[in-house]
Amino acid sequence: MLSARHYVLALGFVAIATPMCAQEGSQPVDIHGFGSWAYGRTRGNMFLDATPLGEFRNVSMALNISKRVGDELSIHAQGEIHEGRDDTETELDFAFADYKLSDHLSFRVGQVKHPFGIYTEIFDVGTLRPFIDLPQGFYGPVGFVGESYRGIGLSGLKEIGAWSIVYDAYAGGNEIEKSAVPELYYFGESRDFVPEETERQSTRDVLGGRIVFRTPIQGFTFGASSYTGVLNEPASNRRVVVAGQIGYRSNTVTLESEIAYEDQAQDEHAKGGYVLGAYRVSPEWQVAAQFDLLKNEFYGADPTSAPSLQDHREMAFGLSRWMSRAFVLKAEYHHVSGNRFAMPLPEDLATTIAAGELRLTTHLFKFGAQFSF
Repeated sequence: MLSARHYVLALGFVAIATPMCAQEGSQPVDIHGFGSWAYGRTRGNMFLDATPLGEFRNVSMALNISKRVGDELSIHAQGEIHEGRDDTETELDFAFADYKLSDHLSFRVGQVKHPFGIYTEIFDVGTLRPFIDLPQGFYGPVGFVGESYRGIGLSGLKEIGAWSIVYDAYAGGNEIEKSAVPELYYFGESRDFVPEETERQSTRDVLGGRIVFRTPIQGFTFGASSYTGVLNEPASNRRVVVAGQIGYRSNTVTLESEIAYEDQAQDEHAKGGYVLGAYRVSPEWQVAAQFDLLKNEFYGADPTSAPSLQDHREMAFGLSRWMSRAFVLKAEYHHVSGNRFAMPLPEDLATTIAAGELRLTTHLFKFGAQFSF
């Protein structure tokens, strides 16, 4: 079986061969790339690939290709390479066929972009958001969203007067990354071995959808997303996730908020969300502020020894210098309360808590660059 690394390399070969393909086909192959590098240093705990000693190895690059084949069919694929603190990861973000059934409805099949919330379909495009990372209370490794689902779906647009309705429905399965350390600690497993910081959780028999309303006020939208499925493991717990979104964007102002609730029967509950605001002081300079939170509850767990492992509350402030529409420098400060995401090394967590040395507050400074073409 081909690894994700081979898929990414295959996308690279396609990019190299683009001029030939463009000449042979009726339509050219479209290629886009999204890159990011960041340096992060913390005081208190590790958070967002940043450490108290400073971490500069956080770099990623995604390559996106698409090809229209005739009037109805188009093919889309994206692969990504990310190098962080511990290792290098490669993955296939999506690869799907989009068949146009009418001017307002398309049929999709394959590993398709996950239509959930505002940013799931543009996860890797850092030039489309004010901060280097997406809000962890909604998009972090908690189990709300993934970058794709594997299966079939419909995507459409309906115009009703001055309003537009964008809608999606899909069925299949998905995989979501979750930070597993708090739950492992509560059930005693982190005392016996060094756990992985995140686990990839698979859900089957997924049914889901999203609806977004574009209002007559240009840039103002609101909507809702939801899906349900069964965990692909012996317990077969059912997962249900629902979310709401609202946002306004203009040339100078960005205001957004999303909330989500997840229930895994006999396993865990989570609720989280964020509020974000950004303002373009000039075409080159942007200031931004963000508040996000998350609350987890694990079924059958006793959290009294470290209740902060269930909570995340974060306030972030950012300053961006846009060198061009496709290249931006960002400097940020994050103040984090709680240890759902901000914590010591997993292998040190149990001894740190036992010694009464777990820090409940984390400070993060981050500087980086994001670019796209």
